[in-house]
Amino acid sequence: MCFKVGTDFMSLAPTPSASRGDLILQPPFFTSSLFVNPFRDDIECLTDLFIEECTDDVEQPFALFKRIWQEQGWTFMHLKVFDARTRHTYLTVACRLFVERMAGNVEPLRRLVALFALYTFYFTQPSDTRISLYSIKHIAIAVDQYNLLLALPKAVSSKLAPYASHVLSALLEAKAFYILPGSGFGPYNPRVLPREVYVEEEDEAARGTESELGPAPSEGAAPKVPRKKGRPSKRDIAKRSKDAVAGLDRWLERTESIGRAVGGGEPGPSRARGGHALLSHAPAASRTHYRMQKARLLDTLLRAEDGEGVQALERANMAVLGRLKRIDAMAAEKGMEVGGEGGELTGLGRVERAVGELREGGQGLLRLTEGAGIGPSEAPGQGSDADVVSRSAK
Repeated sequence: MCFKVGTDFMSLAPTPSASRGDLILQPPFFTSSLFVNPFRDDIECLTDLFIEECTDDVEQPFALFKRIWQEQGWTFMHLKVFDARTRHTYLTVACRLFVERMAGNVEPLRRLVALFALYTFYFTQPSDTRISLYSIKHIAIAVDQYNLLLALPKAVSSKLAPYASHVLSALLEAKAFYILPGSGFGPYNPRVLPREVYVEEEDEAARGTESELGPAPSEGAAPKVPRKKGRPSKRDIAKRSKDAVAGLDRWLERTESIGRAVGGGEPGPSRARGGHALLSHAPAASRTHYRMQKARLLDTLLRAEDGEGVQALERANMAVLGRLKRIDAMAAEKGMEVGGEGGELTGLGRVERAVGELREGGQGLLRLTEGAGIGPSEAPGQGSDADVVSRSAK
C-alpha cells in the first residue's frame, strides 16, 4: 500500500532497525567456576597485600586498606553488570565470598581484611546515579559465622580492634545482616559455590578414547566422527544404540573364542545350555586371589582382642542378610523371585543358614564358596569350590 504525499510516494514496508540488542550476562555465570574461582583469588591477593604492608609502623590500617582497594581496581566492581536480575546474583555471591573468608579456621587478620572488604563493597553501592542501579539491602550470613564476626574485635590486636569495632557497628546499625541457620545445614542458595563447573571441551577424536566394550576391528571400521554439540537427535540416539549392540556382539565373539581356547569348549549346543563360554568355566585365577585375600581378612578379624573382629564379622553378615531380605520383599511385590534359578544353592534360605552357622562357630557368608549354608543332602558330591560355583551359576 502506498500513500501519495505531494508528488512523492511513501511506502509502509518495514525498514530494518539500526539499534541492536544489549548483551547481558546471565545470573548462572556468577555462580559458576568462571567467576567464583577468580574472585576468590582476587580476595586472597587483596588480603596478602594488606598483610604484607600492614606493619607496626602503620598508623591508620583502614586508610592503608582503602589505598590497596583502589589500586587493585575494586572501585570499579560495581560497574561490572547493570541488569537488575543478574546484578542481584552478582552482589549476593560477591558478599557471600567475603563472608566465607570469616570462618573460624581463618586467621583473625585475614578475617579482618574480609570484614573491611565486605564493609567497603556494601556501602559503596551506587545509589545516586542517573540510571538507577539495583543494590542489595541485606547480606546473608549463617548464625555461627555471625557469632564469629561479633567476636572478631577481641580476636585481633589492640591496634586493629577499634577499626574492627567501628566497621562492625556500622554494618549492625544499617541492619545489613540477614541471619540464616547454621552453616552445617547448608542454608545458602546455592548450597555450594561454584554451582556450575566449567569444563573445556575436547575433541573426542583427538583424545582417541575407546569404548568400554573394546575397540572396533580395523577392517571396514568407520572413522570416528566428533560428537555434535547440543542435544542429540533421535536419529543419533538410534545410531548409537545400534553401534553399542554391534560392539557387544563383537565382544561376545572375541571373548567366546578366548573361552574355547582356555577351556576347550565348543560353540553351538554347549553355548545354548551354559550361556557364554566364559560363564561355563570356573574363574580359577580370580577365585584363588579371592581366597587368599579372604584368608588374610579372616586371620586379622579372628586375632582381634576382646572378640571385636568376630562381632564385626557378625554385624556385616546380618547387614547383608537384612539387605537381601528387603530386596526379596520388593521383588515379591512385583511377582519376581531373587536367586531362585539355582534352587537351594542360590536362594535366600542358603544365606540364612550360612549366617546361622556363623553363630555356631563358622565363618558365615565368607565361606559360601566352600559350601556354607548347604545341608548334607544338598552338598555336591566332592564338595569342591568348582562344583559350588558351577552349580550356583546354573
